[in-house]
Amino acid sequence: MVFNKERVIIYVQPAILRYKAVSSAKQITTLDTSDGLIAFHYQNEADVDLFLSDLQKKFAGRTEFEINLDTNLIQTQQLVLPDIKLNLSELILYVEANIYKLFQLPTKNVFFDFIYPTKKNEYVTVMIAERNYIESWINLFKKYELPLTFVGCRVDHAKINFLPWRQEKQIKHRRQLAYTIVSLIGVISCLLCYWWIQARNEQQYYEQKLLEQQQVVQKLTAELSNYLPNPSLSQKQIQDALSLLSVQLPSVIWLDSFYYEQQKITIDGQSFNYVELTNFNQNLLTLKNISDSRISTVLSNKTNLVFEMEIRLNEQ
Repeated sequence: MVFNKERVIIYVQPAILRYKAVSSAKQITTLDTSDGLIAFHYQNEADVDLFLSDLQKKFAGRTEFEINLDTNLIQTQQLVLPDIKLNLSELILYVEANIYKLFQLPTKNVFFDFIYPTKKNEYVTVMIAERNYIESWINLFKKYELPLTFVGCRVDHAKINFLPWRQEKQIKHRRQLAYTIVSLIGVISCLLCYWWIQARNEQQYYEQKLLEQQQVVQKLTAELSNYLPNPSLSQKQIQDALSLLSVQLPSVIWLDSFYYEQQKITIDGQSFNYVELTNFNQNLLTLKNISDSRISTVLSNKTNLVFEMEIRLNEQ
C-alpha cells in the first residue's frame, strides 16, 4: 500500500498565520493568498499554541510541516568568498566565522543559512533569524509531536532553511562513513582469518605427510637391514642410500618414489621452494660415497615444486 504523504505549509506574518495542506510532491515557491490559504489571527504565543493544537487534531500520521517566515524576521547580507576554493564543510565554517562581521550579532544568538554561490558570483547570500524565535517554533512543534522539516524562506527558487539540516546531514554522512569503514574492517578481518586457517591446515597436512614419509623410510630401512644379513653390492648401496636420504632430507622436501639402477639412483619428490632443493643437491655432492648428483626436472604446481633427481654412487 502506498501512502500519500502531506505537507502543511505555514506562512508567518505579523498578527496572522496562513496555511495550506499540499501533497509532498508539490513544490511551493511563492505566497498566493488567493490560493486556498486558511488564515488564523493571533496576538501572542498562547494563540500560536492553540493554532498548533488545532493542527494536531486536523493533521495526524504522515504529515510534515513547513514554516515560511516573513521578510521582516530575516536579515540578509552578502559575503565575499576568499580566493581559494572551499568545500561544503569549509564554507559553513567560513560563513559562521563571518556572522558577527556581517550582522554585528554573536553567532550563538542566531540561526543562519546561505545560498550557494554560482560560478559567476564571488559571494554567498547569507541570511539569519533570531535563535530564540526559531527555537520557540521548534519547541512548540516538539510539544505537539509534529514533524517540522523547514523554517525559513524561499528566494529565487532557493530554499533558506534555518533548521540545522546541514549539520545533521554531515553527522549522518560521517556515521554512514564510519559504518562503512567498520564493515570493511570486519570483512577484511574475516578474510584474513580464513586465509590464516587455510594456511595452517595446509601446513598441518604437509607436516603430517612428511612425518608419514619419514616413518615409511625408517620402517623400510629397518626391514631392509634385517632382511639382508649379507647384502650384495647393489643391495648395500640401496641400504646406504636410503639411510643417507633419511638423514640428509630436509623437512621441506619429501619423496614420492625411489628407483635404483647399478651405481645410479633416481628419486621423485616435492619441495616447498627451489632454494631448499638446490641446497639438498649441493649437500649430496659433498658426500664421499656420491660421485654426482643433479636435478633433472623441476615442475611447479599450485602449492609446491615437483622434481626429479639423479644420483650416481661411488663404487665400494
